[in-house]
Amino acid sequence: MSADNLLLDFTSPGAIPPDPAEVVRRVVDETQTTMRALESLLENERIEDMTGWRLLAMFYLATDRLNDLAKIEKQYKSITGVSLSADLKQKYPQWFNGETVSHPVVFEIPKKITAAALPDNIIIQRGQCSPGGILLDFSQVQEIDNDGLKKLAQLFSSLAQENTRPKLRQADRFITCLQNKAETGTGTRAIWDVLFAYERFRDDREAFEEKAIKFAVLYGISPPSWE
Repeated sequence: MSADNLLLDFTSPGAIPPDPAEVVRRVVDETQTTMRALESLLENERIEDMTGWRLLAMFYLATDRLNDLAKIEKQYKSITGVSLSADLKQKYPQWFNGETVSHPVVFEIPKKITAAALPDNIIIQRGQCSPGGILLDFSQVQEIDNDGLKKLAQLFSSLAQENTRPKLRQADRFITCLQNKAETGTGTRAIWDVLFAYERFRDDREAFEEKAIKFAVLYGISPPSWE
């Protein structure tokens, strides 16, 4: 297989630890089923007790289900004649202080990273100007090809040079898998380019130099310089 067609698969047993994000998603899905049942019970039985309604409202708030929240606000008011949201604001003022929450613009990196799958640097720079900034989500990544490695190294390098640092999700997990392959000699030198660029992006000179020494020992050459 040529270098251009190289595919690194992280799905072999033990290659990647259980994904915490996937566990959370599963719990949220299961909780959503329970909350739907609770909503039906509260509405059909016209229950006035505040506890169940508060629980339901807090779940919809936590999961950004604003339409569902508005729906139960109307349901509760039709049953009790009072406002559920007003009660929550009075009881939990620290959670409802009128501050605007700014959510980042999320770029979900796909399961297989190719050069075309990664956002351009200019797009990230523009996104950083938004109130919530940019979030690059690596939680779904399982594979990367050689062109993807090259593009990712270039992306981290250019972001570091321009001092643009978007938030990352699950990147450490992905980078650890790359590093394991690099250190065992089962990957390509392009992996090392990603590792070095990533540490520059993080502005972590100590981690960069630690990886540089391992790289030099593996290939019998001088280590790359931070400068």
